[in-house]
Amino acid sequence: MAKKKSGILVNTLVLFVVTVVAVLALAVVNQITRGPIEQAEIDARAQVYKVVYPDSQYFAEVENSESLIDGSAEALSSAGYEGCVINDTLAVTDESGSNILGYVIAATSPNGYGGDVQVAVGITSDGTITGLNVVSHSETAGIGSKCAEPDFTSQFADKKASVLEYTSSGATADNEIDAVSGATITTNAVTEAANAAIVFYQTNFGGGLEEEAAEDPLQKAFPEADITALTPYEFTAVSNEEYTIDDVQTAGDMGYIITVTAHNAYDGDLQIALGIGNDGLVKGFSTLVCNETKPLGGQCTSDEFAQQFVGMKAEEVTHVPSGASPENNEIDMIAGATITTDAVLTAVNGAIDFYNTNLKGE
Repeated sequence: MAKKKSGILVNTLVLFVVTVVAVLALAVVNQITRGPIEQAEIDARAQVYKVVYPDSQYFAEVENSESLIDGSAEALSSAGYEGCVINDTLAVTDESGSNILGYVIAATSPNGYGGDVQVAVGITSDGTITGLNVVSHSETAGIGSKCAEPDFTSQFADKKASVLEYTSSGATADNEIDAVSGATITTNAVTEAANAAIVFYQTNFGGGLEEEAAEDPLQKAFPEADITALTPYEFTAVSNEEYTIDDVQTAGDMGYIITVTAHNAYDGDLQIALGIGNDGLVKGFSTLVCNETKPLGGQCTSDEFAQQFVGMKAEEVTHVPSGASPENNEIDMIAGATITTDAVLTAVNGAIDFYNTNLKGE
């Protein structure tokens, strides 16, 4: 009986030793293979993004990338890109892996014509965009689908990693790109996703970007005026169901900036500033407060939309679906946003009426 018990103990001890050795061996194997497996996963993701960072050879995980991505929603929302999401990010490194040269960031806008549009953006550590690629989309073949073609995507390379805008009339500013012809909604979605990636970069990695002083929004209303020298104009309050004259500023002997709030916008009050010169011509337009849907009515904040008013006579402004004639004081309606366009013109025409009634000839 004692001999039998001794055999059981020996067998148990042998089994225990074998188990320990096996566990240790697995741990060693796991430690040896984990690095290559993780790098293989990184390399597989990098193949999708490599096109946006042409000089890249080495990629690595960004430290705490999951928590950075999870925490990005608030920053995107604050910047005006609520609904956009950051999908992924990788660091681009030198051969040693110790020096980060830049980042690749994937982001999605839900506002494409056919749904989600996902892009990947490469950005160097000093804040220069190396490229953009449309990773996935469901846009209309032959129209919106052109957003994935090099003729469009190549425009993003070498721009500063700061907020980008698009135009249908020929890009002139450093932060502008030309829209895909006939596909404004698609262009907006791509630009929005790119800007979401840029906001993520600025929030988490943003070295190399110089802080730029924010332009006074009134400057857009009267570009030629010295905004620091504006003086208040005393006036009797004007307010009705459609609009309220909020403020009037005198731009020296050049003219006036009139601030107006329209009460008939799609998503709450919409406030604009209109500059009118003493020569009776509109000098500029600026949207100060806008709660409209970004891809639709929100286009009233774009420079392209504002430029339509410059040089018009201080007379009633109307809108047409397309092909507006500035000589006839017409602007192109924002596609799909008639209510917003009407609200803008309510405010603009309110400012013009105030100018003609109270300021003209002074």
